[in-house]
Amino acid sequence: MALKSIAAVAATAALALSASAANATVFAGNWTLTIGDNSDPGHLKIFTDTSNGIFSKDLAVTDPQYEDLFQIWTNEGTVNPDDLNNTSVTLKFTFTSPGDNDGPIYVGGNANGYAEIGGFFQGGQLIWNNGGVAQLEWGNNTPGVTNPGLMTLTVSGGRFNEGLFWSTDQNCNWKHVCNPQADSLGVTAKFDWDNDPTVVPEPATWALMIGGFGMAGAALRRRRAIAA
Repeated sequence: MALKSIAAVAATAALALSASAANATVFAGNWTLTIGDNSDPGHLKIFTDTSNGIFSKDLAVTDPQYEDLFQIWTNEGTVNPDDLNNTSVTLKFTFTSPGDNDGPIYVGGNANGYAEIGGFFQGGQLIWNNGGVAQLEWGNNTPGVTNPGLMTLTVSGGRFNEGLFWSTDQNCNWKHVCNPQADSLGVTAKFDWDNDPTVVPEPATWALMIGGFGMAGAALRRRRAIAA
């Protein structure tokens, strides 16, 4: 029984070192979407199906993981010169877990219309700054942390409601005119867990571990000597 108790003490100390790392694999919080001036005329008139949401990703189970954020589309039938102006789009991610993080983090970008091949091919596009990549750090203010934890968040972009002429045919031969949302762009966020904080144990914790393992080894040698 004494040997088991000593081993339990050592194991408890070892678990104390890894507790913060284990908890940091859950990334939870909420996100909000903000769209700047997209009035028509002046900008491409764009719509989205939501403006905020919540998330909770346990990356210790599966890494990376994805979150569907929103859809973006337009109901305009022609890209005019004013539609080439940028409309600002900003995502704000606020994290309730892990604690001691440097959030909220932001992903900013622009949405606008485009026309190619002399205007025969038209549509809308969503382009994020820095490729839609942002990073969350945590553990900077936690005692004993020498290197913070890191998680990379990547938001997808792309084109929507694209097609030849961006037709305004009243007979609805082009789906993006009859049902603009059917040709929308789905935007997702990718959560990629890079590493947990690097923790240097406090002297008392090291002493507890070393003493516990030393006592366990001594007790084991004593039991072997008695058995011999």
